[in-house]
Amino acid sequence: MKKGKGTYYQAFIFAGDQSFREGKYDLAINYYDQSLIIDSISSTLLKKSLAFKYLFRWEECIEEWEAYLNTARLSKQRRIEAELELKNLIFAKDKYNEYINDDFNYEIRRLSFSTDNLEYFPTISGGEEQLIYTHRFISGPKPSDENLLESSLDGFSEYGVPLPGNLNSELNEGAACISADGQLMILTVCDRPNGSGSCDLFYSYKNQHQEWVTPRPLPGDINTSRWESQPSIGPDGYTIYFVRGSNSMDTDSDIFMSTKDDEGNWSKGVKLPKNINSDSKESCPFIHFDGRTLYFLSERSPSLGQSDFFKSTRINDSTWSEPINLGFPFNSFGEEFSLVIDKSGEFGYLASDRGEAIVPKYDGLSSLDLYRFNLPVNLRPEARDNYDLVILDSISLKPIGDARVQLFNMNGIEFYSGTSAKNTGMVRLMTDGGEVRLTAYHKGYLPYSGVISQLDYTARPLHGNNVATIKLVPIASGKAFALRNILFELDQSTLLPESEKELTALLQMLLDNLDLNATIIGHTDNQGGRGYNQRLSEARSSAVLSWLVQHGIDSKRLASEGRGMDKPIAPNDTEEGRALNRRTEVLLR
Repeated sequence: MKKGKGTYYQAFIFAGDQSFREGKYDLAINYYDQSLIIDSISSTLLKKSLAFKYLFRWEECIEEWEAYLNTARLSKQRRIEAELELKNLIFAKDKYNEYINDDFNYEIRRLSFSTDNLEYFPTISGGEEQLIYTHRFISGPKPSDENLLESSLDGFSEYGVPLPGNLNSELNEGAACISADGQLMILTVCDRPNGSGSCDLFYSYKNQHQEWVTPRPLPGDINTSRWESQPSIGPDGYTIYFVRGSNSMDTDSDIFMSTKDDEGNWSKGVKLPKNINSDSKESCPFIHFDGRTLYFLSERSPSLGQSDFFKSTRINDSTWSEPINLGFPFNSFGEEFSLVIDKSGEFGYLASDRGEAIVPKYDGLSSLDLYRFNLPVNLRPEARDNYDLVILDSISLKPIGDARVQLFNMNGIEFYSGTSAKNTGMVRLMTDGGEVRLTAYHKGYLPYSGVISQLDYTARPLHGNNVATIKLVPIASGKAFALRNILFELDQSTLLPESEKELTALLQMLLDNLDLNATIIGHTDNQGGRGYNQRLSEARSSAVLSWLVQHGIDSKRLASEGRGMDKPIAPNDTEEGRALNRRTEVLLR
């Protein structure tokens, strides 16, 4: 082979590039070497480095990149970028070694209904029966038309079908998420006359026929003149994580969090902190059913490919743990697109252009497919299971939709605030198995107050598998009911902050029924003397009355009394019985 200027080396570059596109990396390296013998063009070293990378020959890959840095004449900015890529290669080498030395069975496999068209943005409910995803044709009369499809996760379905109802139109619908109970959907729609920007967040819900109604914009300030997309609704029912940017292609997109107020309006949203939103592009957030673990996509470095999946855990309302790169095989050399994790935390689904391996295909977005994978313990969120609450009329036993339901743990921390499904009356509790305090209210009914115990999860003798029925009693004068989640300081009449949720339900009932008056009745257990408990019960009922007056109820409508330890409803010889006896009753008159 003759070396020197004027010798035609371009044919070897062309042959090397063609071999590279065909996945013949060893052959590509051979052609690049022949080209370098003729003319040592520095960019050819980059091509060799990439071919070695796809062969997982890391030492040679890094050596070629370092040679490029040492020989190429680069601008200041290009050198910064090249040195950053060298760090990425070193990072990828370490992550790959971790992967091949790990004996965990990731079992990444393409889903049976993934086609030659584009499938991406998978989403699942807390029941996991179906996978909903965005589908886009890559040929035909509408090659850019996006629609929402669903398919069974039985492992045998060969294709997805359009969602029933009025979700899909001649315009684009996609990038959706579904609530834990499968009844509410938040989706991205674009170029609508009733929208605020190029793409906005809309919502839909299932009607009585279990079909999706026509999407409408989310109420409130969440939609702006910018591009809002890729929502993920939290299991609490009042938090949405989403992406906001200039448009889908710009690198300025960040992850925001919006919350819903008591009137159902969504806030404009606050940007998550800098350890989540880097200087690079962030997208595709997924908040797990535990409400704490966030998975998202980022183009930050160090990375394995163009975009990588990361995991972070919420420490408190404003602080998140340092994100962890999920590494191989979840991140590949190609472009990842979206990911969701099952309620158990043991497996999930992702969209990627990787083909059947870590190495990507080379026909661009036309290779986006859906995959199932197993998740190792160190990358899992907290496990959850679904426990369904169905709100019913106590007389007709018909479902009550739009009942206000609040769930909070025994420490008073609220983890769900929302309404029962319009047509089924269902609320899906994503539980860790701990005891849960429950408050439910709907206009025309008495407030409901109760506790779901660990025994309820395991035995469920009255409700059937994973379902509890909550029966609301129609309101009427003369009716009495107990509020079990009005809590006080030990041996005092000072209301604890967690009592506000239940007091608010009582307040709303009195505001909704101005013709009714109420007597607040305090009860205690038998711990302590009769006189002491009588005084304590009187002070506690008076504290509830005072709270209601402070929040706008006319004192003439209210009375309070204490009955001490004289009216138990359970034996006082167990803590469970004493807890039932410590209660606040309300008698309507």
